[in-house]
Amino acid sequence: MDVSDNFKETLKKITKKEDLNNILWMSESNTRLQKKHYDKIKIGLFNVPCGGFGDIIVTKTFHDYLKEWYPSANVSICTTGPQKYQQLGLKNTKIFKMVRKDGSTWDDGECSGYHELKLVNKSVKFDIMIVIPIINYVFNIKKFKKLIPYANVFNTFSVSEYNGEFPPYTFPIGVGKGQLGLLFNRFPTKQQNLIKGPYALVYIQPSPAWGVHSKYCFLSYLEMICKNYHQKHSNFQIVIPNWIYETLDENYNFMKETKKIIMKYYGRFSIVSSDKEKYILDENNKNGELVLRADILPQKREIFISLMKDSVKDILVTGDQSLTDIISCCKQKRVWYQIAPWKKGLAENLHIHLPNKHYGTYKTSCGTLKSLDTEIDWKNFMKNYDFRIHGKKRMDSILVAHSRYKENNIYQKIAEEIESSRYLETAKNKINKILY
Repeated sequence: MDVSDNFKETLKKITKKEDLNNILWMSESNTRLQKKHYDKIKIGLFNVPCGGFGDIIVTKTFHDYLKEWYPSANVSICTTGPQKYQQLGLKNTKIFKMVRKDGSTWDDGECSGYHELKLVNKSVKFDIMIVIPIINYVFNIKKFKKLIPYANVFNTFSVSEYNGEFPPYTFPIGVGKGQLGLLFNRFPTKQQNLIKGPYALVYIQPSPAWGVHSKYCFLSYLEMICKNYHQKHSNFQIVIPNWIYETLDENYNFMKETKKIIMKYYGRFSIVSSDKEKYILDENNKNGELVLRADILPQKREIFISLMKDSVKDILVTGDQSLTDIISCCKQKRVWYQIAPWKKGLAENLHIHLPNKHYGTYKTSCGTLKSLDTEIDWKNFMKNYDFRIHGKKRMDSILVAHSRYKENNIYQKIAEEIESSRYLETAKNKINKILY
């Protein structure tokens, strides 16, 4: 059986070796998806958690998209941390556990390479494998074959983290040229009753590598909040992660700078510790009180979303998922963003495409006294960078292409030649020998 004319034409146009991995779905990008292309197809999402829940939520969101787009497809998750998906309330989905081949159970195999893992259920088989997300390394199909021997470039696909720095990816998610958008979502929320307004919300992270910036980030946001809200709300609260409370307790200079900012605007500075004890840290002859609340976070996701909704307009977060959640749930918010060094690419593109001039530098992304005129057009931004639009088009092409792959064993031979060839011209010559 011969391959399609579209495939042959696409081959002629390819100028990069890595694009050969995509040639099959690229050649079917204009073919209309039909139910027969995805009915009963077995899709496996492969995820190895590596710190926190961000990767888990990305995988679950991708899973939910596939279930919505292709109702009769069988979508499963293979992971080293099935308990984390259960905590998120994932139901009616098969979750297959992966474990380390050496028998080590330390940290549930977090951050392990796929070549170091095996599936507990050896009998499970998939038509399509999607590795999500790829972080800090270039995806290597040969290493993935150590886990799934029948994997190849035509049935196995990769998803980046936002504006990932180790391409190529089948699904480059993020903002800017060549990116397929952000994973916006609709999620259930549960009304929080932990705190009454008015309050602001801070959800940023410390790190040994960039801890100084974490403190500077909080102080920038604090000064902006105090200046912008002290006249409107003489009694005000700020929800903070516990690490800020602990750092204030341990770091004299950080406490000194925090007091200096707050006492310019409020008559009393108090803090509620994680054990719910309230301490007055400073007082003067001004009116009003600002309270830092370290007793609220962390919370389950549905409560956390509610906390974001109920907070004042200006909110400070870090991480891909927190940013995406805010855009999804709360478009009226003015979002301030802690730029991690490894997230600079995302921040730079947000600075260009929102546009938000304050995302252009670490010094202003967390908050600035010049922020009163900052209004972000989230509505148009979402139209341009909604993965539910752009990502679905690509997934449709992959499903059509897989249908071709199943019908014609020539594609299996072509996949083998692509994987074994180091150079574009070598691979093209081998493919042309198969085709003609």
